[in-house]
Parts: sequence; C-alpha cells; structure tokens
Amino acid sequence: MASVTFSARLLIAVIIVAVGCNSSDSQIVDQRNIAYSALSDGEAAFASKDYGKAAESLKQATGTGVLNPDLHSEASVKLAVSLGATEQFGPAIELLSQLEQSAPNLDQIYAARSYVLAKQGKAAEARAALAKARQFNRSVQEFKD
Repeated sequence: MASVTFSARLLIAVIIVAVGCNSSDSQIVDQRNIAYSALSDGEAAFASKDYGKAAESLKQATGTGVLNPDLHSEASVKLAVSLGATEQFGPAIELLSQLEQSAPNLDQIYAARSYVLAKQGKAAEARAALAKARQFNRSVQEFKD
C-alpha cells in the first residue's frame, strides 16, 4: 500500500464510503461525504500551494473524526505545514506534537516540523528535525514552498 499515492487512497476511501457503507444513519454518511470532500479540496489546494485554503479544508476534514487513521494522519501533517506556511506557528507545532505521540508517519511529522521551524527562522532546529525525519526514512521529502 506504500506505493499507492495519497490521491489513489483517497479515491478508494470515497468509493468505499459511497458504495460500501451499510449504515442506515444518513447523518454519518453525510459527515463522511463532507469529510472526504473537504479532504479532496484540501489536498488539491495543498498541491497548488494555496495554503490558506488547504488549512481551512484540511481542518474541516480532520475535525470530523470520520477519516481512517492513515488518511487522518497524512491530512494532519499537511494541515500543520499549511498552518506553518500561513505563519500560524503555535497551532502547527502543537498539532505536530500531538501527532508525534501515536501517528505511523513519524518521518513526515519530523519533515513537517523542520519546515515549520525553518519558516520561524530556527535553522539549526529545522536541520535537526529533518535529520530525525531521515532516521525514520532516508528518502523522506522536505516540505518546500
């Protein structure tokens, strides 16, 4: 599954929600549809470096509590990068600290922390965070503007 892109996993999740959901509770189905739509919008905005829109959409998607854990973790990392890019450093670092406790993608979390620290002008701390990210995954990509 590691070689499957985030967009492909998102598409699969949307299909499962739309087709495979047996819940009779239309409110839950509606929440999932909203969350996955917001996630798709956030992913597109992040890819185009529209960090303000990405932060808004990703915050909506991750706040619903209906995303699967992998999608939630990946979206939260991108949310933290978007917050850092829009100079919301406190919330970005706080989110990364929360993710660090239990998320499976520690390489991305530390790469995101490196980005946020660099945006704050903390070059030495940013390099240390990137080095830690590379301890988990030597090929982790840096987040850049």
